[in-house]
Amino acid sequence: MHEYSLGVDKKRMGPIVLKYGSSLLVGEASELDRAHIARIAAAVASTDRDVVIVSSGAVAAGLAGLGRRDPPTRRDQRRAAAAIGQRRLMSIWGDAFAEMGREVGQVLLTNDCLTDREKYVAASETLRSLLRAGIVPIVNENDAVTAGDAVVGDNDNLAAVTAALVHADLLALFTDVPGVFDADPVVDPTARVIAFAESAEALRSRCFNKKAGVSVGGMETKLEAAEHAGRLGIPTMIASGADTEALRSALTHERAGTWIAASSRPLKARRHWMAQRKGLAGTLVVDSGAVQALQRRASLLPSGVTAVHGRFSRGDVVAVVDDLGVEQARGIVRFDDRDVERIRGLHSIDVERVLGPGRGSVVMRPDRMVLSVGEGR
Repeated sequence: MHEYSLGVDKKRMGPIVLKYGSSLLVGEASELDRAHIARIAAAVASTDRDVVIVSSGAVAAGLAGLGRRDPPTRRDQRRAAAAIGQRRLMSIWGDAFAEMGREVGQVLLTNDCLTDREKYVAASETLRSLLRAGIVPIVNENDAVTAGDAVVGDNDNLAAVTAALVHADLLALFTDVPGVFDADPVVDPTARVIAFAESAEALRSRCFNKKAGVSVGGMETKLEAAEHAGRLGIPTMIASGADTEALRSALTHERAGTWIAASSRPLKARRHWMAQRKGLAGTLVVDSGAVQALQRRASLLPSGVTAVHGRFSRGDVVAVVDDLGVEQARGIVRFDDRDVERIRGLHSIDVERVLGPGRGSVVMRPDRMVLSVGEGR
């Protein structure tokens, strides 16, 4: 059984990532709530902790510019609304922090920034450079141009990745409910907020339906985000964004809402990067013997590979699944897809005969691999 970290290493004192959903930042007239944003800015400016804000609201902020009040359903209209709304959103955040004597910097991310290792490192360096300069980064997905595999999809998971990029001490997901309930509060008036959980997985059964609107996600994506953060050693707080005390608690690293502990055996940065990636280049199907070897932290050898799917190159991150299609691991592959196809099922001694000398016989090394179950949990 794993042990879990309940707090923060006081010697480390890393940044805090605050995520605000659209429902918190948009008022009844589908306009950004300047007063609420000003209150957030005042609270953040009053702390000596480094803070990164992941802000939704760009699409909602751009609706008026398109002459509409209801959220668009077509992708091109959402992108157009985001293009208009990003300027308005940053203007309001900028004005709010300027009143407090602070500067903000806009960082727009896409999934490309998170899946490509060089771009991932560059994004991390940019965010940390802003923090060192005393600037508050305002992060959002680049909704105006993203499509296909470049889409992250929701700002909860974007916030978790941002927390990883800056080596945060806390991820605070602010929403329109006070936390994760032990029962559906819509049908059960006795429902209570769960104050503490050892893991996000322990709360999976507590996801209840959420009314759709200008926001994307729900409690499911918040728990996904908490799981990603927890595997890196970052606790998550899910709390009401309308509660000023909850914000104060986040900034002082005290519990409020639902606190989800981080693993005390977190993944290192590179392995966490692999664990949270979406849109992997390919998949290797392996037999039961290979699954057992992976669980012992052994290398993946050609003899255990039974099928190859997708197109990938040496150095890409690929998934490793069992014969039922269940992901068992993922990691950096040492051959391209064509070569793996040529040597799959072969014993190591026969690989050199097929590929030639000096190529090695290990498909994936354990130090470049992360198990899909058990690690960082």
